[in-house]
Amino acid sequence: MSECICSSCRNLKGVLNDQGAVENYVCEFGFPSDTCEDCEENECDLTCSQYVCDEEEAAPVIVACSGCGKELKQVCGDGDEGEVYCFDCYLRKNM
Repeated sequence: MSECICSSCRNLKGVLNDQGAVENYVCEFGFPSDTCEDCEENECDLTCSQYVCDEEEAAPVIVACSGCGKELKQVCGDGDEGEVYCFDCYLRKNM
């Protein structure tokens, strides 16, 4: 048996309860098996096509500042999370 693939996957997200503690975990792409969501085992032989190691750094993406057009490296997010500003434009926007 090998380590459960879900235990080290970046796509596994914690669901918080009313007190702010992690209640359970959900895979944003769906678990590789119907038994994964309730699994309490530490080992399994499943594989997953959506697996991304949570220790790997995300590759930077070049985006443009919404204010001045300056090129910026964005490491997190998928680009659909709203406008991106450089430091100077962000400060000007919020003053």
